[in-house]
Amino acid sequence: MAKVLITGGTGFVGSFIAPRLRERGHTVRLLVHNPRHVKPFLHEGGYELVEGDATRPETLGPAAEGMDAVINLVAIIKEHGDVTFERLNYEATVNVVAAAEAAGARRFLQMSANGVRDDPRYPYFQTKYRAQQYVMTSGLDYTVFQPSVIFGRGDEFVNRLADLVRRPLLVLPAPVVPIPGDGKAPFQPVWGGDVADAFAAALDDPATIGQVYQLGGPEPLTYEAMIDTVMDVLRVRRRKVHVPLPLMKPAVVAMNAVLPSPPVTDQQFAMLSLDNSTPESATAALIGRSPLRFADGIGYIRE
Repeated sequence: MAKVLITGGTGFVGSFIAPRLRERGHTVRLLVHNPRHVKPFLHEGGYELVEGDATRPETLGPAAEGMDAVINLVAIIKEHGDVTFERLNYEATVNVVAAAEAAGARRFLQMSANGVRDDPRYPYFQTKYRAQQYVMTSGLDYTVFQPSVIFGRGDEFVNRLADLVRRPLLVLPAPVVPIPGDGKAPFQPVWGGDVADAFAAALDDPATIGQVYQLGGPEPLTYEAMIDTVMDVLRVRRRKVHVPLPLMKPAVVAMNAVLPSPPVTDQQFAMLSLDNSTPESATAALIGRSPLRFADGIGYIRE
């Protein structure tokens, strides 16, 4: 069994991946900013907790020491202050790669994103793309994953869709749920548990070395179809109103300027015009079963 360091392992996706690896008998070490200020289950789950910060390379040596593999999940979707896409999505990856190389950890699994591209109009995608390319040219035994939007208990994306349905805009004669543009932006939402199983399967299979895998659920869904599914699960119906993207942009910019946790970030809004489906999804092949359907996996929004 492998000794595995997970950077970003205390976040949403890490909450799925870390337990899966433990279930398979791997030793899991989590990089944390302060071991004394983490959720109790991390202390009780049999994980090794090592203090460090992916943006401070001098702290990563002890974390990577003795590890066979590194899984890098560090990334942000919204910038704030000096926590920038460049610093977290790209530079942190460079730091983690260097620590893995110095420690002799040959195996490296990188969380990228579906739709990454070298396009400055989309700084989130561009920094994720550059990080992916850096990993692929590092000389490590890499596997890269490019998931569509990930859903599961504790997610932000689906819970915010649910909030839009629960608290629609008060527009006479009835409350409405705004649908950006024509609502046909394609996604292929994938359950966090299936993502975790894909990571675990790749870690255990040398044939996945040097591969880049799209990860998606069993079916593509438009943004509007996801809203409809959320309404079905919540057992409520709302009137939907399509709002042209240019008309929505000023509101999104204003919300990002004044709200600590806006319902949609400016980058997420910009990416609504892009295809986030995964026609070459490898999820089923990696996990050995059909992935969980979106409609069957979002019951947590009723809680």
